[in-house]
Amino acid sequence: MKKLLSILFFTSLCILLPAQEKEDEFKGTFKIQKTGHLHKVVFDDVNYRLVGIDEYGNILDTAVVEFQMGVTIKGIYSQEFTAGYKLSPAMEKLLGRSDQSTKIFFDKIKAKDRYGTIIEMPKFTYTLGSVNKDYDN
Repeated sequence: MKKLLSILFFTSLCILLPAQEKEDEFKGTFKIQKTGHLHKVVFDDVNYRLVGIDEYGNILDTAVVEFQMGVTIKGIYSQEFTAGYKLSPAMEKLLGRSDQSTKIFFDKIKAKDRYGTIIEMPKFTYTLGSVNKDYDN
């Protein structure tokens, strides 16, 4: 009888211990996401805005304060300036008239760093219809 009780006891332990581990597998420590200095500014072609990216890869939505956009359509170069991080309605009209291989020039970009000071960011170009190589599998 003692052997039977000890076998049942160890069998129940072997069944219950793995079940306990599965309940605890979602417990852990919180990781705090680091924020760093503003590293670069990129064009978000889905939401038509400029976003900043810090040195850890975090997206800073409202880092851009003002910028200028230029585009050449049918040999005519047009420029628009806006305050804020989103494209103005005039800029969106320019993009609506362009084709899939048009290059967009962003310059005079001013953004806030994590301390709130305004810094000048380097200019860059973006080609409509291009695949971002960072997200290409």
